Amino acid sequence: MATTQLCCFSEDGEYFAHSSSDGTLRIFECATATLKQEYSSSSHLSSTTSSLTWSRLKKELPPSPNAKRKRLNNTAEEESYHDELKLLALGTTSGTVYLYSFAKGLLHTQLTGAHTSAVNDICWHFSKPELFTCSEDQTVVQWDLKKGKVRHKWKCDNSGIYSVCLCSQNKLLTASNSIKLWDLNTRTVLQTFTGHSSPIFKLIPVWSSTNEASYVLSASLDDRHIQIWYCGDSSKDRDAVASFSVPDEPVYLSLCKPSTSSQNVMLSVITRKGFAYIFEHVLNGKKSTPMTSKVTVKAVMSNEQADVKKSSVPILASDFITKNIIVAYGNPVKPQFERIKYDAAKPEIIITVKALSLSLIKEEYSQVKKPEVSKHMTTLLSADSQPIPASKTKGKKRIRRTSVSDLTVEERLAAMSTDTPKESQVKQQPVANTLCRLLQQALLSGDHKLLTGVFQETNETIVRNTLKRLPVSCIVPLVKVIEAGMMGHAQHAWNLSRWTSCLISCHASYILSVPEIIATMNKLYQTLISRQKFFPKMLQLKGRLDLVKQGGSSKEVDDEDDASKEPLLVYQDESDSDESEGLAIDGAAEESDENWDDIESDMES
Repeated sequence: MATTQLCCFSEDGEYFAHSSSDGTLRIFECATATLKQEYSSSSHLSSTTSSLTWSRLKKELPPSPNAKRKRLNNTAEEESYHDELKLLALGTTSGTVYLYSFAKGLLHTQLTGAHTSAVNDICWHFSKPELFTCSEDQTVVQWDLKKGKVRHKWKCDNSGIYSVCLCSQNKLLTASNSIKLWDLNTRTVLQTFTGHSSPIFKLIPVWSSTNEASYVLSASLDDRHIQIWYCGDSSKDRDAVASFSVPDEPVYLSLCKPSTSSQNVMLSVITRKGFAYIFEHVLNGKKSTPMTSKVTVKAVMSNEQADVKKSSVPILASDFITKNIIVAYGNPVKPQFERIKYDAAKPEIIITVKALSLSLIKEEYSQVKKPEVSKHMTTLLSADSQPIPASKTKGKKRIRRTSVSDLTVEERLAAMSTDTPKESQVKQQPVANTLCRLLQQALLSGDHKLLTGVFQETNETIVRNTLKRLPVSCIVPLVKVIEAGMMGHAQHAWNLSRWTSCLISCHASYILSVPEIIATMNKLYQTLISRQKFFPKMLQLKGRLDLVKQGGSSKEVDDEDDASKEPLLVYQDESDSDESEGLAIDGAAEESDENWDDIESDMES
């Protein structure tokens, strides 16, 4: 798969093969760290390498009681011929399998027409000239290398198959999100093992002295535990027997064959940070707790003057050679190799790496086929590497077509014009920038200005899709940046709260599995609690201010309404008026003048 290392050692540990992202295969000699061969297929522009496996050395099987003692001469010659070729199988993203011969330095054969998607894993048969491949198209193909054709092909799952391996002559293991044990004679499922929540990218059988594998190891994406399964004949348990625990996501695994007496399993795991962890365990039953590593191998860059350790150097791959560990580290274009003696008494082994010179790499042997690159191909560039358009001077003559009749009216008018085109009209190459890529660049470079611009995105759908595409290696730096940003301005903290909720909903399982993130999330939780202490008081203050504002505005409105309305009754005092007519209220004064005499006579009587 794309997240694993496309490199491996040969079975004898003499050579190391690596395939780069551009599809170039490089083979190095481990003893001298020199480049021996280099190969690039003609179709490397359309399809790159997706899997890489060396051929196995021929193993002598114990003879069965009913087998014939004599074998055909042509069959023995063909099998020895395939062993002498030192074949290297390369699966591509287009579904093609290339068999490259290291002995000849040429492409031996090409297997096509079976897979329609990327080839995820390749497994060689340990006694027959056969090959097993699995692909994203949900199928497994059994190839006959004598004829170069498909022998059997069958569908194994409803999702892509990411790993395949043999555990005996007639049994095959395939892995997607679960592991299935197949009978090669009938191509039926014998047993299914479940325990991983993500796709399983590697299966490694644990071989015994009888060339039978009763145990198998599995590693999956975004999972820090390597599970051990029992796949013997009497097995009916679908759960894992034991597990190995590493502090980071594994990307490369190698296994040492256990001895006959003690059945010790020695496993080497390379993590994404570039460290190697060595495990040793005796397979003698179930073990509930995960096992930790016995030895840790690190490579660091040292200063020659002060002999101070500067920075770590990533380890690419490791393998066991007679209980010694061979390690490839440094740049994949020019790796370095080191043989280490395994000693369980030393829990940590540090490889001191000297500073590499900047001299060009001398290629001792090169077998490169350079394909023709089309002139009409458009290349996507990042914004940082966007070239500045060349300025066009006025004195430069325009290039006209020989035939004027082929020109359109617009092109004729443009040819007649003497104005130089503006810089905005110059055709620029398309830029392949996305919000997820900007966030990765900002986290790796520590650019706070770029991070602030990314966090200003308010569309929740865009934020959720960005976090879904974010690699798991960037989650820990992102949580630390969010925790530091919550201590800043309130508006910036409001934007970060939206990103925090989407991050937890998208990557909750990974956050719970990493102790480093949990410690940072606890600090973030305490920060949110301290901010929420003032929230009720602020709400009360805001409510009171709203009431005061509403009361003042309503009083002013009432005063204006009272001033505009006419009074229902008006009273005027006598001292304020000179005439008696002013005392008349609704004609009461006129009636009193007319009836005054009558009232006075009544009072006398």
